[in-house]
Amino acid sequence: MKFLLSTLFLLFSIANFAQIVNIENKRLSADADGFSGGLGLNVNLSVNTNTLIQIGGKLHVVYNKKRHSILLLGDQNLIKSDDESFINNGFEHLRYNYHIKDSSRFIYEAYQQIQFNKIQEINLRFLLGTGFRFNIIDREKFQLNIGTGLMAEYEELLVGVGTNDLLSANYLSFDGQFSENVGINTITYFQPKITNYGTYRLANETSIRFQISKNLSFRVIYSLTHDSRDREGIRKTNYVLKNALNFTF
Repeated sequence: MKFLLSTLFLLFSIANFAQIVNIENKRLSADADGFSGGLGLNVNLSVNTNTLIQIGGKLHVVYNKKRHSILLLGDQNLIKSDDESFINNGFEHLRYNYHIKDSSRFIYEAYQQIQFNKIQEINLRFLLGTGFRFNIIDREKFQLNIGTGLMAEYEELLVGVGTNDLLSANYLSFDGQFSENVGINTITYFQPKITNYGTYRLANETSIRFQISKNLSFRVIYSLTHDSRDREGIRKTNYVLKNALNFTF
């Protein structure tokens, strides 16, 4: 049995959290048919000069049967001090995959997502999408995938009326193990409006991993999001840099 001790010892967070949910790094692989996944919940209360409440929950479930696969994700984060919320966001994502042939190289995808982010002033974002995923490179140490499709979006901000858009949903993902000790994983999303490609959302998450010893590893994770729209009080470009130390025994 293995126990994982993940110590996040340095976190630089500039601006706010990403508006595009990275689904690629949450995919589960399972060789056998059936269910797999996990559920996590944390609740923290700190009372001193102020009362600080932290609540977080994650759901990650996959079901496989022959060429069919269903992925269900959920995530909720709340950090609140007295009457002020520093973080209040969450999403639910349901995705269906169908392998066109008896391999993972050509996959049909359909998905639905509900999301909110109070810091980004998103009261509700509802997505319905469909498209195809192509596995360009599938080797033991290198994998390259691209995806493209269409996505209908309804977005309701905390202030203002709701909007409806049709977007082109595209992504490129790569994972490479360049040596025994060094590897990289990166995913880029590009979502322009069909009627105006100058209005778009762009996001990237890149992780570099270093295997220090058999039980000790280190990761540097950089996330960047950009929304080309002009919205008062909301930054167009946001990024997060994290360093994580993992110890297994």
